[in-house]
Amino acid sequence: MFKVSQEMRLNTNAAAVLGQSVVAGGRGIDDGNSPERECIFGRYQRTPDADAYPTEPPQVYVAPELTDAAKVQLLHLPSGAVKVNSTVSFIIKRNGVKGNFDARLELPSGQHEPALKLQLLDPERFEAHCQLTQAGLYKLHIKCNSVPLPKSPYIIVSIAGLSASEVPPIMLPVFQSDASKVISRGLGLTHINILERNEFTVDASAAGNNMLFVAILGPKGACEELLVKHQGNNLYRVVYQARDPGDYLLMVKWGDTHIPGSPFGLSAE
Repeated sequence: MFKVSQEMRLNTNAAAVLGQSVVAGGRGIDDGNSPERECIFGRYQRTPDADAYPTEPPQVYVAPELTDAAKVQLLHLPSGAVKVNSTVSFIIKRNGVKGNFDARLELPSGQHEPALKLQLLDPERFEAHCQLTQAGLYKLHIKCNSVPLPKSPYIIVSIAGLSASEVPPIMLPVFQSDASKVISRGLGLTHINILERNEFTVDASAAGNNMLFVAILGPKGACEELLVKHQGNNLYRVVYQARDPGDYLLMVKWGDTHIPGSPFGLSAE
């Protein structure tokens, strides 16, 4: 770069004396006390180092990847107590969050187990398994890029109990009933209106004691909304909502036996 120097003459009286001496025909000698020296107020000088370009190689700083841990979902983790020596499986769904996941199990004693092995199911999901060998409170710590998930640690309760082979089978009572004596009535048994709820009643007051089962199967699977309400003395009110046009199959059983007319073939337009 260039060296820049600037002088500022502000002493006007000294400048006038200097001008007269020049007119008199002599060129003054600068001895340090000359008027020219006195009329210099200050000097500003820039050195080459002030504008020198940096010679060091450029440095690139990479910021850590942004992590929104709130988007991550934890699926299939048991909400209730599980028995000792059970294997718990769960799935981590990233929902577009990039980064590394870490899952560790804290034992009831407070000891931390090594990181769980995460199996990649697809680009969005990981699956992990852990063995509960003690009864007590377990804590599952899950992090993404060292950032804990909002609800981490997750709680898993393990209890001691009988194994499945040791649990005695449940003996169902023997019901005395006659499904042929069940009476059903209502518009919901003859046609389906997709614009509003459909309903019918089932009267099993003369058919003995048993359980009522109602199921509706449509073009796209089971009916979205089905309500069965017991109104007393084995009299039931059934309300259902169908949203897709097509053929439906309505089944009504009293115990293990279909009531008269069941299954009902219905059509919604």
